[in-house]
Amino acid sequence: MGELANEAGGTKLKILLVDDSKVVMQIYKEALSDNLYEKRFAMNGQDALNFYRTWQPDLILLDIVLPVTTGYSALKEIRRIEKDTGTRTAIIMVTSLADKSDINDCARLGIQGYIVKPFQATELAAKIEHYYAAYVKSR
Repeated sequence: MGELANEAGGTKLKILLVDDSKVVMQIYKEALSDNLYEKRFAMNGQDALNFYRTWQPDLILLDIVLPVTTGYSALKEIRRIEKDTGTRTAIIMVTSLADKSDINDCARLGIQGYIVKPFQATELAAKIEHYYAAYVKSR
């Protein structure tokens, strides 16, 4: 897991965790080390966009089914902003939607990974590291 800190320049990786489930948020808090991640939490898509604009995370874990603004809409808006600004953030969708059309819709917008709920908390950090490492290498 130390690879993430090294890939982030030796500092903690800024990760935005977006889900409207308190259970999932608790899993994120426990499964993702405070030594590796500087974490922010959003419970809806609009708050996720606000954090994205003001905090500029390195990585976002984004649910699709969210109140106020869906994760899919937030993903589209983030990618539109990045096209205008030239910035880039790794985005991993974490959702219960497992249909190929959902995955393909997100893939067309340039996601770095897709994790289907329910997931094993013990595997979460490894999956994130895998997706983020591949993203860093592709830049």
